[in-house]
Amino acid sequence: MDLSFQGKKRCSKAMIRRGKRDDWVAPEIPWEIEIEILIRLPVKSLMRFKCVSKLWFDLILSQYFTNRYHLPVACTPRLHMSLVYHVPCDALEVCHNPYESVLLSLSLSSSSSSDNAKSFYSDLIMPGMGGNDLVVLRGLILYVVCRKACIYNPVTRQSITLPAVKSKTFNQDEVRKHVFYDFGHDPVLDQYKVVCTVALCSKIFVKITSEHWVLVLGSGCSWKTIEFDQPHMPTRAGLCIDGVLYYLASTCNSRSVLVRFDVGSEECITFQVPHSLASIYSRTSFIEYGGKPAVFDNTHLVPAGLVVIWVLEDGGRWSTKSLFFQSCQMHLVDNNMPLYARGTTHNGEVILGPARLVSPYHILYYDVQKNDLRKVGIQGIPDHWFVRKPDAFNFYLSIMDKSESIMHLES
Repeated sequence: MDLSFQGKKRCSKAMIRRGKRDDWVAPEIPWEIEIEILIRLPVKSLMRFKCVSKLWFDLILSQYFTNRYHLPVACTPRLHMSLVYHVPCDALEVCHNPYESVLLSLSLSSSSSSDNAKSFYSDLIMPGMGGNDLVVLRGLILYVVCRKACIYNPVTRQSITLPAVKSKTFNQDEVRKHVFYDFGHDPVLDQYKVVCTVALCSKIFVKITSEHWVLVLGSGCSWKTIEFDQPHMPTRAGLCIDGVLYYLASTCNSRSVLVRFDVGSEECITFQVPHSLASIYSRTSFIEYGGKPAVFDNTHLVPAGLVVIWVLEDGGRWSTKSLFFQSCQMHLVDNNMPLYARGTTHNGEVILGPARLVSPYHILYYDVQKNDLRKVGIQGIPDHWFVRKPDAFNFYLSIMDKSESIMHLES
């Protein structure tokens, strides 16, 4: 047990008077038993009980208690959707352009099951929350607002904004630079780290200049630079698998690579992406497949019904798996609406979502093993978001993994 809590004294002993002659002192509940009781409470009750005493407040917010407290694994999946209306700007501190955002938490309707889902509905709408480049990791959500990274915990309803990166290479008012964020977890030290890449590229990627930063999430967190000898610009949101962060990137002359960043050691290496894959880069998505990073290529989905999954195997070798949709399911694919993989479920199903937000909105669950495709509706999206101008509107959809967290966020 954490020594900071093991030696704490109890504030008082309960006393019950039964008469003038005999005073009975209730036996003190051992501290270990109190902890065992607390870790079995529902999270809403736990959050309220922080105000019982300073001792309970410190315990519930401690890393020791966070590691011991296990939220029940949700038997049904949950989605998060971020809707953002924002006129593009280059602000690093205060943005004066029109901005509106909302974060939707979506769960299966009561008439649906996780294996035969028919529709999700928004059971929680959070105006002002959410942003660009939505990433979900171990119960925490990262998104970007005006080049700043924000972290949100949907269990505790707490959010923080990370400090802006102070570039050493680029001027703060440089409008051509791109800022990218990724999110990783080190299982050895149980640390969450945010990786930031600041890149400046010329036309058609003839020349790229980049610098790379990392921040350990916690009290008093700050950015530090990390060395990387190959300038690149990320092109897809990353995936953290077993303490390793992977993401796709472009290097000079539009060469495509997969970057492997060890969250613990903070060391980077790159793998070349197959040339045939790089040539059709715009119609690919980055997913986890069988516990490994993979590229989901649906360039020839219409009209051939073909998808190809490229998997990075041990040793940097790429393997491929080609699949054809069943002809009876091709009516679910819209010829005029590109589809992109939005992630994978814990059952290994690939979630495909239309590139544009149209009413009624839906997603497709693709079971790779059974080669089965099914349609799942999304209900509860506020109507006015369907008529936003596309030049200032973005939306992001991500599935929440089975892990949820009561971690207290500090910056």
